[in-house]
Amino acid sequence: MNGRRPDKTGRRPRAKKSLGQNFLISGKVVDRIVRALDPGSMVPIMEIGPGTGALTGPLAEKGARIAAFELDRRLAKELGERFADCDNVEIVEADVREIDFDLEAEGREWEKYRLAGNIPYLLTSTIMIKLGLLRSCAGAVIMVQKEVGDRILTSPGERGCGILSVFLQAWFDISMVTAARAGAFMPKPKVDSVVLGFTPEAREGAPYDRKGFLGFVKVSFSQRRKKLVNVLGTLLGEGGKAEATKLMDKAKTDAGLRPEELSLDDWFRLYEVFEKR
Repeated sequence: MNGRRPDKTGRRPRAKKSLGQNFLISGKVVDRIVRALDPGSMVPIMEIGPGTGALTGPLAEKGARIAAFELDRRLAKELGERFADCDNVEIVEADVREIDFDLEAEGREWEKYRLAGNIPYLLTSTIMIKLGLLRSCAGAVIMVQKEVGDRILTSPGERGCGILSVFLQAWFDISMVTAARAGAFMPKPKVDSVVLGFTPEAREGAPYDRKGFLGFVKVSFSQRRKKLVNVLGTLLGEGGKAEATKLMDKAKTDAGLRPEELSLDDWFRLYEVFEKR
């Protein structure tokens, strides 16, 4: 099954630039992703953008239950034919931007699931934020552009951290699974990638309202070069800077800091104070 090509002519499907398609062809990278997903644990897997089935095949061979969501109608049809005889594989033609993975799991009576995918670069932020909002996800292994991966791994308070650093590290322990050079794909992209592993592990003090916290962090980083007291002061309206100073003092946060200089604990305290406001 793994050696069977999706294209019946034996050729690799032509990638669609409009969908940001770059098909994974490196067996070494595939093996490392499969190991990280631990299919032997029998936790079902939701796969984002299976493409030619490079990851779907090895996972299916190891007995994993898979629901793979593919936007490209041509590829979804070919994958459906390829895995037609596999009771543990379901191919769904769908746009992942419109999917609630928790609801998909509930509909399949999956208490928990893992998320996997080599996602198009243009959808990275959308899918990463979606990941941070999931409640039933038991873990994820996601490939992203190296620059984005480096930013996600940067600890809040360190230069280069951003919205995804703060938001995702509040609820996940994030680790590097493997690097993926541009040559690991066809067609070859202009940048390298990394595969990150996400293990649910909420930090002490992490807000329950994830959407509210996300909105607060987004606003705070909207002018990342400005001191946070000025950004939040504008948000509060007339006399806002003075009030923001008082609120930051109440949260025991230095009013002279910029967003990227706040630790995760700073963010939690600050959000709690502003949420009550």
